[in-house]
Amino acid sequence: MKFQVDKANLIQILQRVQSITERKSNMPILNNCLVKALKDGAVEVSATDLELNVWTKMGAEVSVEGQTTVSAKKLLEIVREIPKDQILLEALPNSKLVIKSGRSKFELSTIAAEDFPYVNLYQDIATFTCDAQQLRRALQKTSFSIPSEEDTFTAPGLLWHSFEDEDAFRFVSSDGHRLTYFEVPAEVFKGFQVKSGGIIIPRKAVQEMIKLLEKETEAQIGTDEKSLVLRTPSTFLSTLLLDAEFPEYEAIIPDERPNGFTLETDVIYPALKRVAVLTDTTYRHVRFNITKDSLELESGNPELGNANDVLDIDYSGEDFSVAFNLKYVLDSIQAMESPTFRFEWVDQYHGGIFLAPEDPGYLSLIMPMVL
Repeated sequence: MKFQVDKANLIQILQRVQSITERKSNMPILNNCLVKALKDGAVEVSATDLELNVWTKMGAEVSVEGQTTVSAKKLLEIVREIPKDQILLEALPNSKLVIKSGRSKFELSTIAAEDFPYVNLYQDIATFTCDAQQLRRALQKTSFSIPSEEDTFTAPGLLWHSFEDEDAFRFVSSDGHRLTYFEVPAEVFKGFQVKSGGIIIPRKAVQEMIKLLEKETEAQIGTDEKSLVLRTPSTFLSTLLLDAEFPEYEAIIPDERPNGFTLETDVIYPALKRVAVLTDTTYRHVRFNITKDSLELESGNPELGNANDVLDIDYSGEDFSVAFNLKYVLDSIQAMESPTFRFEWVDQYHGGIFLAPEDPGYLSLIMPMVL
């Protein structure tokens, strides 16, 4: 295998596959990406962790066909440091890949392509055209409250289900301490449907889908009982879906929320950032002290001191005080695309509801902290 390629194109391709490679695996080849040079002037690059697969391609000057596997992480690090715009890659018989550019030369160990796991492209799954940026927006707005894979309290993934007689889709995530959802009209996905009860996309796949869709305007998406596929003009991604039960999340969202106030986002967010200065991993709360026409934000750390910030609000109800994880509140507000922010509540035992009046379809619920 031997080909010459533009540095910028190669970096873009390697960035797409590098995060797929499994660094914690006891199978060394899962750290590698499969590089295949074809006679038609294309180079295909694939990566897998056995559950999440990605395949992509780029144009190149191919002089010798062939394939091999090489560390995606190290190849990307090398290519980034090369000052020249053109890079030559050549696979040698001694299980080495030579990377040349100008006077720079590197050799990386390779593993035979025949040992690379099969990457299933799920060609038999029907796909439907969707607005790539609308899909990315829905994933971004809800991804921050997906639990880590080590968290066994709830499913470590994003629920995607239909509702309102299938006129809309809802993207939902919850780590047990907070819940976020975002609603998207079904017409955005032009005929696409999910199975009854919805599908749960793993956390890692959600993160990769967000990155893949960053510069795309249109994409193809499809599912079967166990898998989801996402196609763009140059890249294909597939993932196994989680076989898990998502919590009955609607039961914890109060239908009636008699109390609330609205405030400009560019007022509340900087104020939260200010009081966050005196928080840490142990003392990470912010207390909302709500009185007539006033919101006091209070945080503190016994070793450092206390922080208070008072904001004017339009409120005439009973006094109320509640504490939340400050990072959760910042995450929720940061995900809003709205010049105003609305906070609603029932009492100190129910989760607080964070809404974006000019960003319909968005809701975040955060459970109160007991101090």
